[in-house]
Amino acid sequence: MSKQNRDQGQGRGPAMEQRPLLGPGGMRFATLLGVAVVIFITAINWNETRRLQTSLNERLNQLDNRLTQMSTKLDSAGRAAAPARQGPDPNKVYTVKTEGSPFKGPKSAPVTIAEFSDFQ
Repeated sequence: MSKQNRDQGQGRGPAMEQRPLLGPGGMRFATLLGVAVVIFITAINWNETRRLQTSLNERLNQLDNRLTQMSTKLDSAGRAAAPARQGPDPNKVYTVKTEGSPFKGPKSAPVTIAEFSDFQ
């Protein structure tokens, strides 16, 4: 080994000058290009998000309209199908034959309550 190689390091060979990949102007250009790409991607993403939001709002309005229509139809069908009032008229006085039936109290009471029950 020569004396020159020993002084520069153990078996590395002659020292080489390393230059940066990009100079100061190239680094600025690369940074500017990176920022432009990020802005471009952000603009595309924002536009796509706006388009999707508009589409979802339209679909939501359509669903809301259909729900309102169905609710109106159900309400009108429910009113049309509602049965007439069933059972005795509470304003009418009914006469019930109670002759021969078991009773409590005097026979000449002003009010008679008749109870019917079916134990089946």
